[in-house]
Amino acid sequence: MIILDDDHPVEFKMLTPGFNWLRLGAVLAHGLNGYHSPLPKGSTISTHTKHAGQMCFEGPELVHRGVYHTGISSPPWLVKAISEGKVASNHELDLVALAVLPHHDVSTMMVRKDLGVTRIEDIRDRKIPLRVGIPPRGMDHPGGWIIDKVLEEYGFCLADIESWGGQVIDSDRAPIEALAVHVKQKSRIQKLRDGELDAIFDEAIMTKPWKDMTDAVDMQFLSVDDTVLKRLEAKYGAKSATLPAGKFRLQDHDVACIDFSGWCLYCRRDLPERYAYLVTQAIVQHASEVEGMYPGPFSPLTSPISAQVLCSETALPFHAGAIRFYEEQGAKIGG
Repeated sequence: MIILDDDHPVEFKMLTPGFNWLRLGAVLAHGLNGYHSPLPKGSTISTHTKHAGQMCFEGPELVHRGVYHTGISSPPWLVKAISEGKVASNHELDLVALAVLPHHDVSTMMVRKDLGVTRIEDIRDRKIPLRVGIPPRGMDHPGGWIIDKVLEEYGFCLADIESWGGQVIDSDRAPIEALAVHVKQKSRIQKLRDGELDAIFDEAIMTKPWKDMTDAVDMQFLSVDDTVLKRLEAKYGAKSATLPAGKFRLQDHDVACIDFSGWCLYCRRDLPERYAYLVTQAIVQHASEVEGMYPGPFSPLTSPISAQVLCSETALPFHAGAIRFYEEQGAKIGG
């Protein structure tokens, strides 16, 4: 049981791992505990960051155990799968959503057009020694984990690509130049230009590197077969999505992908209703500040924040306190 006593100072802890989510946590912390804080006098709010990819898998368990009061992760369907014990944990976690911030994204695969690859199974059947860039592997990142699961359904894996003479690179991804100073190697874009990289299997398609890569080199996007998408949905609740034709240069057809949309802010079901209400309210009250941290056409937030937007995604049920706030704002859950 989470105990937050309104008669005494409270210490409210938010797990906001990684660069983007830590910034969001800072705005929420100030919104909840600024000059006109609704919390008991002397209360503190702390935001905590760890390995962002790993915390997408470990964070739900930590929030369930009460180490943190709230957590954030993406995509929401994965948070649900973890809470149901299908991924990362062998037991159910009592988690609910507070908000899902608008972040429209997919996990997709693209290869150099000159390789003549048009289907994922072509890689397997021709045993192509791809040099491929991916997110951190396995359970170090949801993007790497879902690549493993997709390829598994096609009957091969990243290790097979390496055994055919290929190379799997998961250390050159950083999309933010300020965070990439520790990476002592060429960027993905330069590697593609120089013929040192053949493919990218990744997410975060709204960021500038995707446009830069597809502008620099002729690339072919690969659709995930409908039967594979259905099997992944049955196993993990994975949602499918479409990368519409024309999104990138030379992309002349819709591409079937795994949906990676939504930053899911979650908590335990027994978080006191007042606190769930206040956290949700703070996002809307400080929407302009949140949006202002992610400016420009390549923002990870892909639409304005509103009460209706925040409660549109229903992979997880919403906390009663969040529902009360949304209803007061005239927003409809899932609407």
